[in-house]
Amino acid sequence: MTPPLIPLPYIGRNLLFLEEALDELEARGITGPLLFRASEMDKLPRLLDHGTDRAGYPGERPWTDGPDQGRPIRHEDVIFATTADEIRRGEREPERSTSLKKFALIEQPLFVAHDARCFVKLCDRQYEYSDPAQKRAALVALFPVARATPIQGWFSEEDGLAYRALVRPIRGGAMVEVGSWKGLSTAYVGRLAARNGTALHCVDAWEGSSDAYDARYRALLEAEDVPGVFRANMEALGIRPSVHRLASTEATTRFADASLDLVFLDGSHDRASVLADLEAWWPRLKPGAVLAGHDHNEKHAGVMEAVARFMASAGRVIERGAGSVWWTRR
Repeated sequence: MTPPLIPLPYIGRNLLFLEEALDELEARGITGPLLFRASEMDKLPRLLDHGTDRAGYPGERPWTDGPDQGRPIRHEDVIFATTADEIRRGEREPERSTSLKKFALIEQPLFVAHDARCFVKLCDRQYEYSDPAQKRAALVALFPVARATPIQGWFSEEDGLAYRALVRPIRGGAMVEVGSWKGLSTAYVGRLAARNGTALHCVDAWEGSSDAYDARYRALLEAEDVPGVFRANMEALGIRPSVHRLASTEATTRFADASLDLVFLDGSHDRASVLADLEAWWPRLKPGAVLAGHDHNEKHAGVMEAVARFMASAGRVIERGAGSVWWTRR
């Protein structure tokens, strides 16, 4: 059986790419355990013919690496690969190699997913096929990698994954992101929301802000068509949000009370603006829906003060995700 070919965009955020790949596999009923390998697009025919990009070459070479080098093993019966957890660990450890880190060395990457149950581990990141005759059966999916322009923004991968975790359980319904800029935060949730059937609305006036960052934002807006860059970035990623080019509180009039499953606030960072956003969007949430936001840290005291004051009056507890993401339920 031919493994599915699943093209995926890549903006240089390795853990985002991993999550997208895992979601695509899960949508096809492929869960785990899995091994991942970085390959090249020009090796696609070898993978389709042989189930591994290490086969199909003339002659045979013995495997000469690792603790099993004294045992005769065919070169094509071994792969270098990493698990999802090893990839996550590798992002925390700069010196550790992973399949996704190899994208930087490959002009046209191809991400390969194998069924880990078809292998015996030789040593760290080296695996031998249990049955060399079943290489094609071990190959579960191929991801041609579409390199997209990295998106400029102020959203760490840790922040992005925390935001994504809030969107993941939502099925159907609608969500709003306030403050999209060039779409870095949107990139973490846009394809996931579409997969879950959740309507994504992006609210941004692209006219500066009312906080200490206003001068910087206006200089950037004068130098570049930021809304146009946002649209181009979303098109490259296959994300099609409804865009509302309005001030945050003005945009709330476009949504009925108790109509939204999630609102994520990342607009102006001064206390007054954040408090106004909280008060304006809170009624638009369904009971049990999520209100969340970015920059809940000492660097942005206005955000912390506004969130604390509003949640105290609403009788809600502030939850903290990874990075500087906060959230609570309506």
